[in-house]
Amino acid sequence: MKKTYKAFVAGILSLAGVFSCTNLDENVYSSLMSANYYQKRTDVIKAVFRPFEHFFESVQRYMPMQEYPADVFMTPQMDSFGWWDGGKWSDWHTHSWQDISGDLVENHIGDVWTNTYQGIAQCNLVLDDILSLDHAKFPEISDTEWAAFEAQLRTMRAYAYWKLLNLFRNCQLITSSSTEENEKVERRKQVSPQVLYDFIESELLDCLNLLPNKVGSGGPGIWQGQFTKAAAATILVRLYLNTEAWMGYPAWDKCETMCDRILGGEFGTYTLAENWYAPYDWNNEECTEVIFGYPASYGTSSWHMQNNYRTIYGRGLPYNSQAYLEITQDGARNPKWHLSPSYDNNASRRLFSGPPYNYRLGCPTQKFLKYPGDVRYKQYKNLSFNTREGMFFLEGPVIDKDGNRAKAHAGYDLYLLDQCGGFMAGAPTGTITDASRAESTLFNGDMNSGLYCVKYPFYPYSGDYFNESDYTDMRLTEIVYSKAECRYRAGDVNGAGALLNSVRKRNYASFTSNIAYAGSDGGTVILDDQEFIDEWMREFIFEGRRRDDLIRWDRFEEAWWDKPADADKHKRIYPLSKSILELNPYLVQNPGYPSAR
Repeated sequence: MKKTYKAFVAGILSLAGVFSCTNLDENVYSSLMSANYYQKRTDVIKAVFRPFEHFFESVQRYMPMQEYPADVFMTPQMDSFGWWDGGKWSDWHTHSWQDISGDLVENHIGDVWTNTYQGIAQCNLVLDDILSLDHAKFPEISDTEWAAFEAQLRTMRAYAYWKLLNLFRNCQLITSSSTEENEKVERRKQVSPQVLYDFIESELLDCLNLLPNKVGSGGPGIWQGQFTKAAAATILVRLYLNTEAWMGYPAWDKCETMCDRILGGEFGTYTLAENWYAPYDWNNEECTEVIFGYPASYGTSSWHMQNNYRTIYGRGLPYNSQAYLEITQDGARNPKWHLSPSYDNNASRRLFSGPPYNYRLGCPTQKFLKYPGDVRYKQYKNLSFNTREGMFFLEGPVIDKDGNRAKAHAGYDLYLLDQCGGFMAGAPTGTITDASRAESTLFNGDMNSGLYCVKYPFYPYSGDYFNESDYTDMRLTEIVYSKAECRYRAGDVNGAGALLNSVRKRNYASFTSNIAYAGSDGGTVILDDQEFIDEWMREFIFEGRRRDDLIRWDRFEEAWWDKPADADKHKRIYPLSKSILELNPYLVQNPGYPSAR
């Protein structure tokens, strides 16, 4: 049933193959998106949801912007195999991006700016088409449905602008597909962050009146991949939650009110899943916790799990782990997303007999180990064709069902460590093999350096459940945690703790008082600033929000593993690349970065 549904959605979104990502000044699809194209209801549906596929593909561009400059992940150079790339991954990790003509800013940061505006252009084009069509020629489409189609596109456009505001702050505001309109000087200039903020808020509040409510008490089902009222409200929660950090004034009351409307069922019935992995599992369109996700299926669209550069989780697995996972038909792995290490490389001690690093940030494994019995902090294992346990590749070898050990590119057996250095064959005893790589830095890694987080399941290729998970972009837990933060900032620490406990209790084999926060469940753990930022990480690891959380809690500039403290705060927003500035002379560079002119 799931594969049938996903095949239908893939058909709806099949225009992705026709409309490739193009420059803003190109109109390659204008001859298609015209009155001649729209002949029946399905044509309208395909046009409306074409931008959604663009933004689904763009998830793999947005994720590094949110995770690489934060404290949880690293991409070390591994032996001589790769991931050096001129040091750009280190620049991201250490907040060293400053050269606006360098590879990182031009080809990654600049690409996100351009790609997001391409999606906005697609939304604008279809919106203008819909408004120009003679609705009387489509009697099968009701006025309510026309309004909902328009609201889908306006919400997606507002969401895109939310991301631009988050990343760049000073942006153009383009709401028309007219070349003549967009060539006006006032359109080529950036608007103030407040103008963009007000536009996003106004659009989403208006669309709350036009979008449909979720129907029933189950998961999104056939609504997966479409915006509902709750999805638009969730973007507003994200906007309000970060208002003080972004705009300089608080909106905690607005944030909490919107959380209450979602949690109170005003926009449909959503409930927390019984276990932690349901929002990411192969049938997650049936999960009652999912508010908005992108439909995905192997062989059609699964951008987040593919085994190529257009992926996130597909490169979050150890090298040569495909035999262990029984996914050899999909090729070897090329690991990129390693967990930041918790231990130094002191070769004079036995492995992990000494204390971990004392950084307050980073060291993600230590945050999970803080409370005993965390069911997530187990070795990832496929229990069947469509069931799993654990969320990590932990310390040790990677051994397949036949007892064969995975090997590194250089030939030594893999033995994963919560460290980073030239261990190679000496990894099982914690011994540095390559003395030139004894120091724990991003430049000195090997294929044993760093553990792995497996958020989405990689079920055996032969079981028909491989890469079947939809990409969950919004889930109810975010609303619970956001409300908890509002309560905490209002001084209601116990109320915040009780809200967090309502989710956390599913993550532990036994939710005892020494695990629960004070406020409910007999909890004795004190919830403070450090604990809150740690808990955001534990619950939302590898979901593309860590940068936001660090900035909001005023922790983004701190030192963590292989990163010194920042000298100032200008890296909280990204620069415009040299080529973007040269293409539009009306754009002004963000503070703290060099101009192209």
